[in-house]
Amino acid sequence: MPSSSSKHSKPKASDIASETKRVYIPHIKQKCTANWGTFSYLYRQPLLSLTFDTIPRAFTGPPNFCVTVGDPADFTVNWAGHNDVRVAFICAANDKRPGGDWETGVVGYEEKLCRRSTLSATLATPGPGSYEQQHYPIPIAGGILSEQVVIFRGPHDRYEKFSPEDWVELPICSVAPTKWPKLNQNGTKYSFAEEREIVMDKLRAALRICAYRYYSSIVIGDFGLGNGCRNPPRELAEMWREVLLWDPELRGRIQNVAFVFPDAATSTTRLILEDLAKKGKHGGSSGSKGKSKSSSSSSSSSSSSSHSSHSSVSGPTDQQVFEAVFNPAEVQRVLTIPDPRYGLSNIMG
Repeated sequence: MPSSSSKHSKPKASDIASETKRVYIPHIKQKCTANWGTFSYLYRQPLLSLTFDTIPRAFTGPPNFCVTVGDPADFTVNWAGHNDVRVAFICAANDKRPGGDWETGVVGYEEKLCRRSTLSATLATPGPGSYEQQHYPIPIAGGILSEQVVIFRGPHDRYEKFSPEDWVELPICSVAPTKWPKLNQNGTKYSFAEEREIVMDKLRAALRICAYRYYSSIVIGDFGLGNGCRNPPRELAEMWREVLLWDPELRGRIQNVAFVFPDAATSTTRLILEDLAKKGKHGGSSGSKGKSKSSSSSSSSSSSSSHSSHSSVSGPTDQQVFEAVFNPAEVQRVLTIPDPRYGLSNIMG
């Protein structure tokens, strides 16, 4: 394998991607098949095709929630390793190609993860027994499960190389988030109920795929947030909470959920408010320019803290929003007010 790079210089993303594609992925495909399979499975319509009739509910009460800052992939691996539990990472995905623009310098989380792992090759390869010829484009409410992604480098700040004995396995559920949805006048809600329901179906789909494969502990990164997606953070957090507390198929099957934010300073709220302020000055229809701009953006949200820090517009960080929504007292309050859209049998308390 290649010699270790300098610990003090930050490597070029495209060089790391090239080495991953030319050296690491072929090596793992040829030499490590006994331990890791470089393939995945596409679930086109998990909300319709996955049933839980024969899968018992293993847990009572609502899930345990955690909101923190860190690298989501590393958090998942460490959690599973230290607690001997099955943990899956729900990763925001590019809907058109495996890993999006991971071979260039794009800074979305999926792209970064592809440079340090076998994720790109795994996403592109239908698994044994699959009826699928190809996985892309990912269906709107579909997802890809890659249960044996191999991580062989550290996070993107240095992409430090691991010794082969330190390579680790990471189960990843890849779902494409909605990008730049049309929002109401103050940027806090989706303008259209239909678009909100599409987002909700994506959340349900990701969680259902994980639960169907017996992953009861879930890590979620900045899914749908940041400059690449700009979903309203508070509403998105409340939608995650709604699904995790009230969805009848998931009830009793997910025990722990950690929301792990790669950048503590990122504020999607601030980005949305800045955009609204610009449109207020210059006019123009909301959403159209953003959607055009984001068509080639990264598969997951990119860090925008440096831009936002110089703005006169204020707003909570994404981490702060999720901490408020998943505060234990707030969760208990919500549980005492059953959602009328769900049956009484789904109350979790």
